[in-house]
Amino acid sequence: MPVELERIPAQEKLPPRPRFKRWLLLGIVMLLAGTAATFPLWKSERAGAAFWGLATGLPVVLWGLLVVGRYFGYVLLRDRCERKNATTAARYRADVERGQRFAWLIGEGLINGLGSASLMTHEAVLAKKPLMMPCEPVNGGNPVRHRALAATGEMTDREAHYFQEVIAHVRNLVALLPPTLTCYLAVDTGEQFSTLPSLLQKSVTHPLVRIRDLTGLEILDYWLDCHYDRAAALLVVSAQLYEHPPEDSGEAISVLLLTNCRLKDIPDVSVKVHRPQICRDGNLNLAFERVMMWSGLDKTSLKRAWTSGGQMASGDIFSKAREAHAPGLKADKITHIDTVVGFAGVAAPWQALQLATRQCLSDSEAQLIVTELSEDNRQLCIVTPE
Repeated sequence: MPVELERIPAQEKLPPRPRFKRWLLLGIVMLLAGTAATFPLWKSERAGAAFWGLATGLPVVLWGLLVVGRYFGYVLLRDRCERKNATTAARYRADVERGQRFAWLIGEGLINGLGSASLMTHEAVLAKKPLMMPCEPVNGGNPVRHRALAATGEMTDREAHYFQEVIAHVRNLVALLPPTLTCYLAVDTGEQFSTLPSLLQKSVTHPLVRIRDLTGLEILDYWLDCHYDRAAALLVVSAQLYEHPPEDSGEAISVLLLTNCRLKDIPDVSVKVHRPQICRDGNLNLAFERVMMWSGLDKTSLKRAWTSGGQMASGDIFSKAREAHAPGLKADKITHIDTVVGFAGVAAPWQALQLATRQCLSDSEAQLIVTELSEDNRQLCIVTPE
């Protein structure tokens, strides 16, 4: 389950301490009232222990019982409140600790409109050199700004063309894992590549345990929650091909392998992929605060960001959240991937994550990824150097 600190109840205020001056004033009033009531009602001689005991002793005893009861009740309420606050604080610390889980990058592969050469995409996006161009969709239609993969033809033929390349990437990555390490497989392709999961499980000798019904960085969020106690790996294969591409779109196939523990010398240098934060209520400011908390970074440590989908890079909401929680992140260090290779749909979060990890390995600086799959599905994640 996602880490939602806002569901943790707030700390209760301790009950107010009894004010002794008020109780002393009450004691004086009770003493005077007791004396005033006893004098006119006492028929015999106004002297002796019985008279003064009733006139002064009884009010003092009653006042003492009230004071003791009030202080005893205060102690009980305070102890209950302190125990409840201690439980709340322990739950908060446990959830923050759970939120600060992270994965290690073992390896990745990216295929997009620039081919499978990883450096070409990285350098083009860093240079902010637009590679979008008017082109006709592979299955016909009006020209749109689109960056397609190299293979053309019917969708089934295009999928079949990339099966072997994806399998080759997966085999090379999984071969890095120890034979006894459990590996989970998540195929994030929407309605495309429907036969890919079974094909991968048959083609790879290492056993693959399937993760279903999740998409985007929710997969990583779920895996960090449910499979963190034991050493394990996560293999993600994401692909986006368009039969009728929208404007400013791009196609991509991403393959990533992550582990929840550092493998000895595999790779020589790695990066930490911290727990993502999924924003569904439009409160990007809170999501930004949470993703910074999960990474453990201070406000001035974040220097570069990668965005995909929507207009967040130029939007006021993102700008205000950035100024509040990462003032060191300047506008010229925010790279909008879509202007170079187009929006890659379901593969967009993974493509952004891959480019961020490459930059993190290059300059050893923290990187922020912000992807907008829809107005109610924004996904944030931070990558930090080893």
